[in-house]
Amino acid sequence: MRRYPAVLSTVLWLTSCFGAPVQHWTEKSKETIWRGRFSNCDHGYAVDLPSGVVAHGEPPPNPNHGFLISAGEPETTAEVSLEVHRIVGVYDQSDAADLGSARAYLDWELKNLSNTKILHIRRVVFRGLPAVEALYQVNARDSKEVIEELIAYRYRRPGSIYVLWLRTTAEHYEVDSALFARISAGFRILPIPKGECSNS
Repeated sequence: MRRYPAVLSTVLWLTSCFGAPVQHWTEKSKETIWRGRFSNCDHGYAVDLPSGVVAHGEPPPNPNHGFLISAGEPETTAEVSLEVHRIVGVYDQSDAADLGSARAYLDWELKNLSNTKILHIRRVVFRGLPAVEALYQVNARDSKEVIEELIAYRYRRPGSIYVLWLRTTAEHYEVDSALFARISAGFRILPIPKGECSNS
């Protein structure tokens, strides 16, 4: 009986147990579409997407820093942009301004908005990270927008900020907030690699 080298036999065993790796993204001309799971291995997080929900991100060679989902049509494969009134987003960024915490990042965001009414802010722990939840209204686009945010802070040099957010209307808030909760439930923290990694 032929024997495989140790590495190859391990790969074959893992494939037989768990199946071949699945690519969760498809490149289109203006965006990248994610189904099943979004991952950003460079910045140490992934989001398990609910069945039927499609996430939209920047196409290569733009950096992979997150995604948008149409809250009104979460299954759409048509292009989704920030111009959509009802939207869920997840993104990451480095703490280049050295804010040092999720609450400081939220305060910086709110300082740069006008016509804002705070409805709720509280500190929480999210996936083991210090975080803050916020709910506020913004008078914009001839209507009152409702913004729900969950901001988590990962201490490293520089720190990483993870922002999960919903922008909607008061009329659609209950339905869209339920979708936002499902997206948030799928958020996972991953180890940050020391070298190259793959977003499969």
